[in-house]
Amino acid sequence: MSTSKFLLFCFLLLAGIGSTQAQNQKTTWSLQECVDYAFANSINVKRSQLQFDADRAILFQSKAAFLPTVNAGASYSFNSGRSLDPTTQDFITRNQQTSNVSLNGSLTLFQAGQRLKSIKQSQSAAESSQYAIEQSKYTVGLNVALFYLQVISNQELLAIARNQVEQSDLQVQRTQKLVEAGSLPQTNLLDLQAQLAIDRASLVTAQNNLNLAKLNLMQAMNLPAQNDFEVETIEVQDPALSPYDKTAVEVYAIAEKTLPSVKSADLLVESNTYGVQVAKGALYPSLSAVAGLNTNYSDQSRLLDNPSSGGPSPTGEILGYVRGNNEAPVFKEAIQTTPTATREYPYFRQLGDNLSNFVGLRLNVPIINGWQTRTQISRAVVQRKLSELDAQNVRITLRQDIEQAYNNMLAAAASFASFKDQVASLELAFRATESRFNVGLLNSVDYNLAKVNLDRARANLINTKYEYIFRTKILDFYQNKPLSF
Repeated sequence: MSTSKFLLFCFLLLAGIGSTQAQNQKTTWSLQECVDYAFANSINVKRSQLQFDADRAILFQSKAAFLPTVNAGASYSFNSGRSLDPTTQDFITRNQQTSNVSLNGSLTLFQAGQRLKSIKQSQSAAESSQYAIEQSKYTVGLNVALFYLQVISNQELLAIARNQVEQSDLQVQRTQKLVEAGSLPQTNLLDLQAQLAIDRASLVTAQNNLNLAKLNLMQAMNLPAQNDFEVETIEVQDPALSPYDKTAVEVYAIAEKTLPSVKSADLLVESNTYGVQVAKGALYPSLSAVAGLNTNYSDQSRLLDNPSSGGPSPTGEILGYVRGNNEAPVFKEAIQTTPTATREYPYFRQLGDNLSNFVGLRLNVPIINGWQTRTQISRAVVQRKLSELDAQNVRITLRQDIEQAYNNMLAAAASFASFKDQVASLELAFRATESRFNVGLLNSVDYNLAKVNLDRARANLINTKYEYIFRTKILDFYQNKPLSF
């Protein structure tokens, strides 16, 4: 490799590495950026796109079936022994080289509507694949959004855990001074230090949960794991807990009409229904118009060098004349022939001289073909029934998912309302407990118990808050509403 090529290769390699690093250096992601990246890198979305491309190619081929078919052919052969001269149709016994050139075309005039039905079948299949792409994107977008919210949820839980550690540490420092001053017993300090250790362990657990949530989000995006991956914070307000504006039955009624998965399943049923009609069309006769050109060549064909001088050379006594003149003499002895001078018959001249053509109609009447047509019809009917079952199963699964999501939403709403009241009550109780503990009227055990109860209630409130938001967003998704927070 030359020096210039080597330097160019190194430059391109470094440029590629630089661009990859620049892409990987992005650390803070918005929700829309996460969704867009997932769309571009999702294997399911890419597979759906490839299936659509394949179905679209089949649709193009179905439309092209209305065009005539034209085929050109050429052959060359070397024959020895007795063979047929294609130019004279005489049998000869010598080595021979022959060639044949043909151009044939046909146009189907009648095929029992198979081609029209095939176009409709392919068109329905392509539309089904197109809706499958939308469904894949919907599913990917929903998963990314839910994992994104889980990251936000765990960030809030981590903030609560850090606040717990800070409060416990401050309380330990204050109690230690009081113990050193002799105002409080040593057991109070030991209890608070134990609680501080528990809070620090909870902080580690919260950090691990956040890291796991980020990993789940990156995997949903098909993004290689990054240690410095961060998301933009979304201010998610506390839900108002007003009754959901639609029942589960109403949500299902909307989803059945709008979700791409249902439309895709129905279009596949339609495609397979046309497939049955296409298969049945093979039972009927078909009519085609045919035409063609054909010519051939043989190296045994020769051209007369001077055709006017060739022919028999008569000898012997003249007996008379056929027409009574000297133009047609009759000889007494047999006519002797003399060799005629010939020359090579050029290849392309032979092709032009031997050219022939034909035009006609071809009727094909199916009678018996090993029961293949009946088998194809049976398979097409089974395929249609399978697609009908698939469409029915899509609706059943959709209805069950909506019912489950609706019940989970109601449960999350009730839990959130309960924990909200609990947190409010425990905050008031903890303020009173903390005041009594600070003046020495309460022991550390009761203080820690009140603090643990409040911290647990706050964590439960965060979990139920986002659980309720998750469920409402899933119901919104089934109604084809945009994901917004």
